This record gives sequence, structure tokens and C-alpha cells, in this order.
Amino acid sequence: MMKKQWARFSGILVSLLLCSTLALAATVVSGSGKQIRGNAGRNAEINGQLFTLPGAGTITNIESQGASGFWIENGDGRLIINFDSINQAKGYNLPAGKYRVIPNIKDGYNSCSVNVTFNCP
Repeated sequence: MMKKQWARFSGILVSLLLCSTLALAATVVSGSGKQIRGNAGRNAEINGQLFTLPGAGTITNIESQGASGFWIENGDGRLIINFDSINQAKGYNLPAGKYRVIPNIKDGYNSCSVNVTFNCP
């Protein structure tokens, strides 16, 4: 009888530990965007992938090519913040919601891209 109770208790304990470990694991979310200079009003392009932060998110990593910074807008296209340089953005916090990131093109470049990683605890 005691063995059976111990086995049941052990199973419950393992389940609780597993659930608490999963609850403590952070969610990582990435958003990307690109911009092509082109000719204004003709073939210039601005694209930002819509992404969702399930909870408050902190910028932990930024990868860019040809970008001098980037801006973040919400799902409705309203500007949240503009970073003049990539380094300014690390550690910035956003509340849960839908967003896009769009890079600013460096002088002398015709296109640029950015990928921003958020950690949501």
C-alpha cells in the first residue's frame, strides 16, 4: 500500500516540477522588416512583418544589414518609438500587443533589413 502511495506522490511531484519549469521558460518572439529606397512614389518599398508579443517583451538582440536604426509601430500603424541607432534599442520594453519593426536606410545604401528579438518572461 505504501509503495502505491509513494508512486502516486512521485508522479504528482514530477508533474508539478515539469509544469513550474515550463511556466518559468521565457517566450522568444522575433519581428523583421525591410525597406528598399527605390524612387519615392514609384517603387520604394517598406515592409514589416506583424508579430505578437504575448506578454511584456524586452529587446534582447538586433540583427541588421544596411540599417541605421529602426522604428516600431503598433498593429494599426501608429508609431511607438524610433531608434536612431541599433544600439539604442537593446533593453527597450514593450507591453503585450501586435507590432511591426521597420528599418531606417543608411546613407549610401539602396535597401536594408532588420530582425529584432524580444524576450517575454
